[in-house]
Amino acid sequence: MGRTRRRTVRTARSVRPVDRRLRSRDPRRSRLFRSGRSRGHDPCVRIRRPSRQPRGKPSMLVDIHTNLMWYPDHMSDEFVEFAYAAKKAKMRLSEDVYYAGHEDQYRNAFDSTPETLLKATKDCDRVVVFGLKAPYCGVDVPQELVAGFVAEHADRFIGWCSVDPNDEDAVEQLEYNVEVLGLRGLKVAPIYQHFDPQDPAHLPLFKKAEALDIPVIWHQGTSFVRPGPLKWANPIQLEDIAVACPDLRMMIAHMGHPWEDECVVLIRKHPNLYADISALHYRPLRHYMAFMSALEYGVEHKLIFGSDFPSATPAQVIAGQWKVNDVVRNTFLPVFPEEAIHNMIYENWKPFLGEP
Repeated sequence: MGRTRRRTVRTARSVRPVDRRLRSRDPRRSRLFRSGRSRGHDPCVRIRRPSRQPRGKPSMLVDIHTNLMWYPDHMSDEFVEFAYAAKKAKMRLSEDVYYAGHEDQYRNAFDSTPETLLKATKDCDRVVVFGLKAPYCGVDVPQELVAGFVAEHADRFIGWCSVDPNDEDAVEQLEYNVEVLGLRGLKVAPIYQHFDPQDPAHLPLFKKAEALDIPVIWHQGTSFVRPGPLKWANPIQLEDIAVACPDLRMMIAHMGHPWEDECVVLIRKHPNLYADISALHYRPLRHYMAFMSALEYGVEHKLIFGSDFPSATPAQVIAGQWKVNDVVRNTFLPVFPEEAIHNMIYENWKPFLGEP
């Protein structure tokens, strides 16, 4: 008796038609995934850390954003309570957060004394430093303090001033800070200082900054301070000033988070608008998405390194930038180019500070 051969019956349910377009398409060959990838890298492979200084091209490490202030001289109890809560939240997501305090002396967790600032920035070639004048939210730093510190460390530090736009003599204060104290930039923050950047009453202050040819840094984004008005925090609200003062160099701190996309389209539109990358790496997914948005809009060259010390040290922020692609490791999503990271840290500050 012959051997019976078993037949496999394939039903319509057991056989799924294969779409040849899907079968033949390798996601790594897609233009979308190829466009953001660093040269010579598969997006599934851990990002190689490049040399910090390209051959034949000197690089300088400039920290565009540091603070000089400490408790209790310049910060209220309420402010440091909010600051401490924010630091704890960041430390749950990132190891690259500066924390000088202890549980029993947490009020000093946001201190940036001359000693701690010098130590934190010891590897920087130049450092921009300012002390915020924002009594509304509990921060008030004498501008003479900043001027005195910079005078002692003029080899590395560039002092900027802060003026409260609500003061009737804000323009006169700016002139004094620049022409008498020798400070070379302006820091303002609507959410901390409680002012509407779209109010024409404040325009003379920025016209004066334009006339003095000094740059302005804006904290134009969210904050941990509970009294701060978010309604005045969106980066888009700076457009009226950008139009009225076309020669005024302005930088949006923290890419205006959480409105990074608004920041990106704004700095693309206006030649003298830039953004710093401080305080972004604590939130890995937002960090990656913000950088990719800048890349896709072609403004990654307008992103500038800053630490926002004492939020983090320059070393911690640099470490955080090299981790930007970790959130998409082992995926086919595009990565942010390592050359762009290098330039943000070492090169992009030059046009903003007026250097070739």
